[in-house]
Amino acid sequence: MSVRFITAFLKSSGDCGIVVLESDGEQRTVIVDRQALLNLATPPRADECRLQQSVGQICEIAAAKLTQRKLGPFERIEISGSDVETWNQRQAFH
Repeated sequence: MSVRFITAFLKSSGDCGIVVLESDGEQRTVIVDRQALLNLATPPRADECRLQQSVGQICEIAAAKLTQRKLGPFERIEISGSDVETWNQRQAFH
């Protein structure tokens, strides 16, 4: 399954990032929680810059979640800190 990145931004509250991507002709909203942003790279930061630097990883995690289960047309994808940790562990073995 391929996904195409459309845009990403940090909510003004700073609580989470929002990524919009396209998958199989449908736009999907990805919610990236604060802990996920902190877990994406070292040193831990949860800001707009870290979100933009990590778009590739976020899209890969979202694509994996899309292949794991079928989502409804307006259902969003949520990425947590534990999702990032799991993804990082899998990448370490490849």
